Amino acid sequence: MNCVCFSHSYFQAFRGTVKPYGAFNANDDANALQKAMKGLGTDEDTIMKLLTARSNVQRQQIKAAYKTLFGKDLVDHLKSELGGKFESLIVGLMTAPIAYDAELLRHAIKGAGTDEKVLIEILASRTPDQVKEIIATYKNMYDHDLEHDVTGDTGGHFRRMLVILLQGTIESDAKVESDIKLFCMFQALFAAGEQKFGTDEEQFITILGNRSAAHLQRVFAAYMKLSGFEIEESIQRETSGSLEKILLAVVKCARSVPAYFAECLYHSMKGAGTDDETLIRIMVTRSEVDMLDIRKEFRRMFATSLHAMIKGDTAGDYRKCLLLLSMSFYVTDMLLLTVHSFCETVAGNLHFCFVNILLGTDEDTIMKLLTARSNVQRQQIKAAYKTLFGKDLVDHLKSELGGKFESLIVGLMTAPIAYDAELLRHAIKGAGTDEKVLIEILASRTPDQVKEIIATYKNMYDHDLEHDVTGDTGGHFRRMLVILLQVRPHLIIKCARSVPAYFAECLYHSMKGAGTDDETLIRIMVTRSEVDMLDIRKEFRRMFATSLHAMIKGDTSGDYRKCLLLLCGGED
Repeated sequence: MNCVCFSHSYFQAFRGTVKPYGAFNANDDANALQKAMKGLGTDEDTIMKLLTARSNVQRQQIKAAYKTLFGKDLVDHLKSELGGKFESLIVGLMTAPIAYDAELLRHAIKGAGTDEKVLIEILASRTPDQVKEIIATYKNMYDHDLEHDVTGDTGGHFRRMLVILLQGTIESDAKVESDIKLFCMFQALFAAGEQKFGTDEEQFITILGNRSAAHLQRVFAAYMKLSGFEIEESIQRETSGSLEKILLAVVKCARSVPAYFAECLYHSMKGAGTDDETLIRIMVTRSEVDMLDIRKEFRRMFATSLHAMIKGDTAGDYRKCLLLLSMSFYVTDMLLLTVHSFCETVAGNLHFCFVNILLGTDEDTIMKLLTARSNVQRQQIKAAYKTLFGKDLVDHLKSELGGKFESLIVGLMTAPIAYDAELLRHAIKGAGTDEKVLIEILASRTPDQVKEIIATYKNMYDHDLEHDVTGDTGGHFRRMLVILLQVRPHLIIKCARSVPAYFAECLYHSMKGAGTDDETLIRIMVTRSEVDMLDIRKEFRRMFATSLHAMIKGDTSGDYRKCLLLLCGGED
């Protein structure tokens, strides 16, 4: 099998959804764009697919080539052909990042009223070096001093915070202890009723503005421990308006820039109407920086995907282009290539490839593919992936996914006996013993499977499973577990009667009532999907007068639900 290998550092460095195009030719792209805008009508699909598949550096080269070949400014030509939000998005993509920030700041200051949201978002999230570049570019573009323009258009402590951020000074020798002491002093002042910022309290915003993220994270953690409050709580309680917004933005960016932008994107689409300016601004500026991390945080924080929210909140070419920017074909492409190569090598074992599945979201592709393969085939894909790309597929999936959906996919990617061994280890070594897991696994597995689990547990953890179980349990319960581990012909009565009925009951109780026992639901759906799921479904309907499919559908949501339903296999 011919393959191209990639270094591990390449994967670590790349966190955007847009990456440089490998077979790039500026003249070819310029010709393709000119053709897309020539004659009657405009080929918007060609324009968006080409430009979202090129890095910003490559777009600047296309712009130069277009000018040389056709004597016309590409951006002006695009503006004449496009319109509305789609035009704004494309023009943003065609602008160099620092120039785009400078332009956004200029419009925020010089428009009708000051757009404080833009000032806050850009200055709170950019690095000191980026801020210096923005200041220089702003001066070059508008022959104005950015700090002068900002201070002339804002006031009070809000203005002071903006100036601190514009000065981009990070004090590397600041003492965490003294900052914590100062923060706690402010908390005491606020608690006593002196609820407004004065001259002394300016030190508070100075600390937030000129300390490193790592330093601030330590200060926040210690502040919480000493005062009993998260710093965000104190800010929200004791400040308001623009000052509150900028302080919260600085704190959130110190904690996690991707989480900050995930929240901004969510609120740009939540509720009636869409804040298209914010949506465009963030999608343009973060697509090559950390969009993969933003997507992961978005799912973790809001239990839905960024892709799904964009799809439901926008329309037309504008939506198509936003979706192209939100999607990383990167991981999917590598999976496609892995299985394509694998199919060629093991012809007949796999009858169709990832290539035959229509790309929706990355998550859709991943779940449809992996739930359509046996565990043996998943292990072969994992090995092929390592050979092709020099990277562990499970680690890569973890970096892309999040929450319960991630747990479900990672479970599917683990060999069954190793998964049982891992579950038992966590059940024993976690905070308290998870007796439910011990009972479920040891009571339902065959004697041969238990022998394999014991051997695999020893191999994975260099521990004796029986010794670990007996050391963590007691009484007759421990005695029963030992009997099951010693593979004697005894099983708990429910499993002796019917293993599928036992698991149907476990699944029912994992979803019945308030809240869902997701760990049990994931564990059973992963371990039984290739064993007896059809029988479990039949028993579920017989015992509870409803289908497993219907109960999963009503009790879960998002990609997690979609994947569980694929494993369930259909309505009964």
